[in-house]
Amino acid sequence: MPGEASHFAVVLERIARHALAQCRDISDVDLNRPLELPESNTAFVLATHLIGSAEYWVLELAGGRDVQRDRLSEFRATGTGAEVAARYERWLAAMQELLQMLPDKRLDQPVRVPARYRPTRDEEPMTVRDALLHAVEHCALHQGHLELTRQMLGYAPAGAQ
Repeated sequence: MPGEASHFAVVLERIARHALAQCRDISDVDLNRPLELPESNTAFVLATHLIGSAEYWVLELAGGRDVQRDRLSEFRATGTGAEVAARYERWLAAMQELLQMLPDKRLDQPVRVPARYRPTRDEEPMTVRDALLHAVEHCALHQGHLELTRQMLGYAPAGAQ
């Protein structure tokens, strides 16, 4: 019988697939094109930051794996839609493998979150469940940013005919 973590996997996969849909038919030039808005990010940067944070919060904090995240480089990233899709697929497979097998008792175990990544100061101690909830919240936020960026680049909403 699947545990509670499998429900996180369903939600995280839905968010990631929707984020990928935002990038699917955007040209590589447009994926890397800055918007004419101050302090905005390219679609590629948003997609990279979304998956970088997902890898960290899910695979490293919840799963105990070392993902070697370089958060600052996520905001300078450039690349292709194929590269984004491949990274997302790797993460989705690893995330599903981890969360389908994660026992419920592990969800209440504390995780050590460096201060630079701590979403709020009042979540002491943060648990595996808190890390997964943060991943859902953070990924959903940036998935929404990707939707808006796509439209500001002149593309119809993903899935619109």
